[in-house]
Amino acid sequence: MGTTELLIALDRDGSVPLQQQVCDQFVALVRSGRLRPGDTVPASRELARQLDVSRTVILRAYELLRANGVLTARRGSGTKVAGIEGREPNAAGQPAPRAPLAPQPPRPTDAGHTLWQPWEPPPMPREGGALDFRHGTPALSAFPVARWRQSLAEAYGRADDASLGYGLAEGSPALRTEIATLVRQARALDASPERIVVTNGATQAMDILVRALVGPGDVVVIEDPSHTVLRQIFGASQAAVVPVPVDEEGLRVMDIDTRVRAAGHDPARVRLAYVTPSHQFPTGCVMSQSRRRALVEWAHARGATVLEDDYHNEYAFSGERLPALAADGRRNVVVYVGSFSKTLFPALRIGYAILPQHLVRPFLGIKWITDRLTPTVEQEALAHFISSGAYARHISKMTRLYRERRRRLLEALYEHFGAGVRISGEAAGLHVLVTLPGLRGRDEHEIARRAARLGVRIYPASGYYVLDPPSEPAFLMGYAALSTARITEGTALLAAAVREPSGARPA
Repeated sequence: MGTTELLIALDRDGSVPLQQQVCDQFVALVRSGRLRPGDTVPASRELARQLDVSRTVILRAYELLRANGVLTARRGSGTKVAGIEGREPNAAGQPAPRAPLAPQPPRPTDAGHTLWQPWEPPPMPREGGALDFRHGTPALSAFPVARWRQSLAEAYGRADDASLGYGLAEGSPALRTEIATLVRQARALDASPERIVVTNGATQAMDILVRALVGPGDVVVIEDPSHTVLRQIFGASQAAVVPVPVDEEGLRVMDIDTRVRAAGHDPARVRLAYVTPSHQFPTGCVMSQSRRRALVEWAHARGATVLEDDYHNEYAFSGERLPALAADGRRNVVVYVGSFSKTLFPALRIGYAILPQHLVRPFLGIKWITDRLTPTVEQEALAHFISSGAYARHISKMTRLYRERRRRLLEALYEHFGAGVRISGEAAGLHVLVTLPGLRGRDEHEIARRAARLGVRIYPASGYYVLDPPSEPAFLMGYAALSTARITEGTALLAAAVREPSGARPA
């Protein structure tokens, strides 16, 4: 592109850092197709001159864009928009290829504070044969599609005016009854269907709960580390978001008030505390019984509500499973949120919230305004899928499959990295957190880039931490969607990337 000027306008009086504005506008140019795969972007010095900013601003922006796969840099060929290597420039008259839909990072609400960064890259496309250890993706190829079609056909065969029209905002009575049975049997949570609201995934349930409970000047407590998406959900509210550390027993309840005060807020203004007690994201630790009791008592004393995201509760591989936090109904302060995205398939978009009685009406009021209802026929199909026993058989089959894949990943990690490799979260869920030994000071993002060049994608863990990121390279590795052979291959490639000398480039 040489000295071609890019259409980038900076708001020098705004609260968003200049380097983040440059990142945002580069992504917008790619999304619009004005920048296409293979286009060379201006050198950092040249773009700094064009925009009349310090070269450091551009260098930092380019570093962020490379780390998130928007730009790529090769010695001798400059910095380019990421795309398929080796693609020839468009011949005359050929339609231009559509720019890849790079993820649009959320605009930071706190002047670029690390609480809001980074956003996560999309899954690798299957066409390239890349090995993707992405977390949260179930083994979709093992889903019983034919059996699901039968449940859909049965639901449509029984569909009437009510199920084809605007149904109840709280969801299908049949599905809510089945959910009540599931959580009573699997999570020791005895809740009537009247306290259950069906939602468009767990994310919507969290968003509605924030709208119902949180106002200006209030505080939301989250785990640290935690998922960046939920930070954005809570950060979009008018509340202050305060991260509180997690250890091997879960959220450090004894630190909540201290952390809230240190952030300049009154602990009495905490309205919501978010936890993942059955499989903490991303560490995988299980909240201890004593911490669970302490959290419920703390919330009762503060007049706060606990949001229990029962993440991956269906898949436990060792140790005794603890009841849901919400199973202890004495204090009536816990909202339980679940989803069928990981047990069945994400595109189903059916989740649910189990609410204390006093929150049902406010929650339903907001849900009715925002989307009126979750599609009813799919709910009826899911109720049939569960009542027929197909759901239980599927969970049993997937538990065996995931146990095998988990075992292969752990074996491969120990084979390549030795007994010093630290693995957490292996007792449950569909991912593990892996800390590599003897690599203190090594850049985990550089290791991830080297692994990507070898055809394997792994996910650095530091972006999930706000206060105290790991001192050694650590990665979140999901294994559910990979066969044992692919897990073996991918782990070997990761080891090769780690062994690659610093500064080495592919031939």
